Amino acid sequence: MVQKRTRNGQIIDFDALIAKGEKEQAIGNMKVNAKGDVVDSGIVIKSNEERVREYYQDTETVSKDKVSLKGDTPEVSGSLSKTDPAPKTAETQKENIRTQQAQEEAKAQLQPDPEPEPEAPLGESFDEDKPLGYKEVEQPNGDIEMVPYYTQEEAPDGETKSD
Repeated sequence: MVQKRTRNGQIIDFDALIAKGEKEQAIGNMKVNAKGDVVDSGIVIKSNEERVREYYQDTETVSKDKVSLKGDTPEVSGSLSKTDPAPKTAETQKENIRTQQAQEEAKAQLQPDPEPEPEAPLGESFDEDKPLGYKEVEQPNGDIEMVPYYTQEEAPDGETKSD
């Protein structure tokens, strides 16, 4: 029982529709009912299965050729032997010694990375002096911000600080 919902929320039962229209001819130029059986004035002349089998027996739709999806495989020329060449132990030993010496020299030349300088916390600097004081500055949008001053020339009017 196949039930589907329409976009409006109604449920349609396709099996019931097929059973209901078994004897009625479908609309179109092919005289078949809802199941696909060939019908003539309400009488089933040929079932859908018979009609489809007959069609596929007469028409050749599938190729019988066996074709590789990878394409033509190239022909290998020569012989396939699994004989390995003899190991050259004397040369290999020399190469191992040379490689080991080169690694030791590289380790000797390596120097550790210098310690990085400590970073100042956000908004601060180790180079800055301590401010002598703070002055109020009005921003263009009307906010007032406290800004540090470091020299007496920057001090607001009327304030002097002597150490």
